[in-house]
Amino acid sequence: MVGVRTPYVCIPSLVSETQFAKPKLMSFQFNPMNCSSFSRIHQKTPSKSKLFTTISSSPSSVPTVTPEPELEVDSQGEKFDWYAQWYPIMLVCDLDKRVTHAKRVMGLDIVLWWDRNESTWKVFGDACPHRLAPLSEGRIDQWGRLQCVYHGWCFNGSGDCKFIPQASPDGPPVHTFKKACAAVYPSTVHHDIVWFWPNSDPQYKDIITKKQPPTIPELDDPSFVKLTGCRDIPYGYEILIENLMDPAHVTYAHYGIIRTRPPKVKADREGGCPVELSVKKLGIDGFLGDQDQYGTNKFIAPCVSYAYSSPVVDKGEGIVSSDGTEKERKIMDTGLANWQKACFVPTKSDAFVVGFRRWLKKYAGGQVDWGGKYSGALPPTPPREELMDRYWSHVVSCRSCSAAYNRFNALEVALQVASLASIGIAAATKQHVKVMVAVAVLCFAGSKWLAHFIYKNFHYHDHNHALQ
Repeated sequence: MVGVRTPYVCIPSLVSETQFAKPKLMSFQFNPMNCSSFSRIHQKTPSKSKLFTTISSSPSSVPTVTPEPELEVDSQGEKFDWYAQWYPIMLVCDLDKRVTHAKRVMGLDIVLWWDRNESTWKVFGDACPHRLAPLSEGRIDQWGRLQCVYHGWCFNGSGDCKFIPQASPDGPPVHTFKKACAAVYPSTVHHDIVWFWPNSDPQYKDIITKKQPPTIPELDDPSFVKLTGCRDIPYGYEILIENLMDPAHVTYAHYGIIRTRPPKVKADREGGCPVELSVKKLGIDGFLGDQDQYGTNKFIAPCVSYAYSSPVVDKGEGIVSSDGTEKERKIMDTGLANWQKACFVPTKSDAFVVGFRRWLKKYAGGQVDWGGKYSGALPPTPPREELMDRYWSHVVSCRSCSAAYNRFNALEVALQVASLASIGIAAATKQHVKVMVAVAVLCFAGSKWLAHFIYKNFHYHDHNHALQ
């Protein structure tokens, strides 16, 4: 596959890494959560810039990050508004139109549901205006309205309350009062992903006409085969974005899982080598960078990492590491503003990470604006089995994986039943006893092997780099 252009798209929703090889195109979305488009991906954007490098005054000193004088920076003293952006919620292919879907994005509790009257997905605040019961616990009634589970209040797709069972039909029409309305967030389907605008103020009702979600041309290009996946990962936004912008880690962190192009000179088992990265233009909307042999990269703030990379063949699924949570805790202990003091980044392979941290500090004050919903304290680190869990982080919300999981479980039960039935038949008929016992043993062994396979692939599979 040498010589094939490979798009690389990650959409953390504040979009696991993704590898693409034409005609494959893969897109991943992540939930802690989270533009312009490329008209020609392979074309490099002209710029006056030189390499964006990290410079340390001496080996023992605290590293400082200094852009070279010709780095082009758009700066008007602007401040990035985290609540004036589109954020991805879920892949349409994984959504069940019969039920509601609860999510938390940017600290906002929301409910996603299918409005069959308007044939579109709707995003509401996950709280009934009556007594704040979660609307995500409710149902979609026979008239296509969202019904609250607590007292049966019903809402249409515009958030208007259409029915209050407890209100007298002869009394005032209390269901028409403004306070009876549910909070509605602007939403749209783009690239087969449901996106929402995290501000329910009516002035943003038609925000889609003024600002659209980021566009990735290949995701709508029929010459590509699009593979999509979604996984909720217990990482902070900053650590996850850093990971997605760091091609140098793939050789080591994904050794034995994802094959990379071998270097001309192999210095170790994994084959790591210098990676020439540079940031060309940095502004409030993100930055544009070059990846040397890996291609070009564009960070579209706050949650799209979009690149054309050299061919990387996906051998299987990626691995989620517990390292991210430990990195986040160490940076928090040092202080968000002291990231450069905690990390030593002397090579050009970290240029995108440095560029992201510079963007975060310059335009966002060094951290995500959670709107007062987050105290800044990290929760206790969960056990490794919970941290790297596959079922609750992916399988339960993925339609294809859920279907496969149910089928394998049904097969496991069938093998157990067949094993018991074989013993019963042998005992009752006294015929072909050896054959029936052999069938029983095989079925029992098969069920045990399948149980291990299900646990390893759908629940938890540890990964020890030292033993790879």
